[in-house]
Amino acid sequence: MGVYKTLDEVPDRYRFYQHAAAYDGRDVWDEYLETHLWERGSSDKFKKDTRLVERRWKAHMDDRGRHHALATPEDVNAWFESLLDQLALWSAYTPYWVRIEDFYRWLQWHTDHPHTYHPVLMAAAEYDAASKVWAEKIRGKPTGGST
Repeated sequence: MGVYKTLDEVPDRYRFYQHAAAYDGRDVWDEYLETHLWERGSSDKFKKDTRLVERRWKAHMDDRGRHHALATPEDVNAWFESLLDQLALWSAYTPYWVRIEDFYRWLQWHTDHPHTYHPVLMAAAEYDAASKVWAEKIRGKPTGGST
């Protein structure tokens, strides 16, 4: 999760919004794909699913007035609330949770990004929708319904 477990614990100087100007116009998701995800080799279906997550995540963050790499836990939870209104729990977990969790993990491990906390994991610890998807991850298999 990182040093901080909730957004309230994060000193103001480390919060993502402080870095908005540095991310303006920067496609960090594409950097993630090119330097991390695609290098492992990927099937056409994997790439298609990943691009779907990208489009939906970026649209959600645009609607919230924030860069896609600078989410709050509340942004993450709101996205999963919306996804759970449309999808089965397992379908919200994979590919959506899987990709967005990995994206923020990648950001945390790169020193050219100021990511000292993980908003996806914080959302799972604080909010209902994200917590439900996290529980599905822990279960590790679909629970009824179509995927």
